[in-house]
Amino acid sequence: MSKLGTLYGIGVGPGGEELLTLKAIRTIEKCDVIIAPSAMNGGVSIAYETCKNFIKENQEVVISHFPMGKPDKEKKVFDAFKTIEKYLKDGKDVAFLTIGDAFVYSTYIYLLKYIKEQDYKTETIPGITSFCASATVADKILVIGDEPLLIVPGCRIDCIKDEKYVVIMKFYNQEENVLNYLDEKGFDYVCVQRAYREGEKILNTREEILNNKDYMSLIIAHRDSEF
Repeated sequence: MSKLGTLYGIGVGPGGEELLTLKAIRTIEKCDVIIAPSAMNGGVSIAYETCKNFIKENQEVVISHFPMGKPDKEKKVFDAFKTIEKYLKDGKDVAFLTIGDAFVYSTYIYLLKYIKEQDYKTETIPGITSFCASATVADKILVIGDEPLLIVPGCRIDCIKDEKYVVIMKFYNQEENVLNYLDEKGFDYVCVQRAYREGEKILNTREEILNNKDYMSLIIAHRDSEF
């Protein structure tokens, strides 16, 4: 039996190439095929744009449509798996690029279900998360001491109980509901958009956040904090 390829899930960080890890770059450079997700069919892949200066001409690049949250998401994930499987069976190593970290709200996670069912070899390369990058952009701590840090999507804002330090992700078109909850519970907050990418913004007020909606946003919130 011929040697099978390996799938590398690579977290490429928030979108600035300077925040790619050396391990991510070295892994990208040694792979035969580069697969990068795009939220829009035929659209730009942020993950690919982050890494393109480290991809060589002899490497095959595939931009794969992942309509996250849409009815045909599962079909698109399975189609991407079948594409990857073909390369692996041909003995080619495949890099699957994903923004942030590969195990945090990532398209890669959905693929792993199919990959592991077929027992293909995988290796996952960590990346800088969007919330760590955003904290440095906004000059805000994420958590300190023995306090917990709660990370929630906007649709699960009611999970916040007595935590002092919270990160809210994935709240596009839920901004008003999220801010109402944070205001009611006594949080101070800042919204960071497109950290380390073109269009980066730091929004410090409720009005700014509601008037500048962007899918690539997160909120860092504190209450009863001396910092």
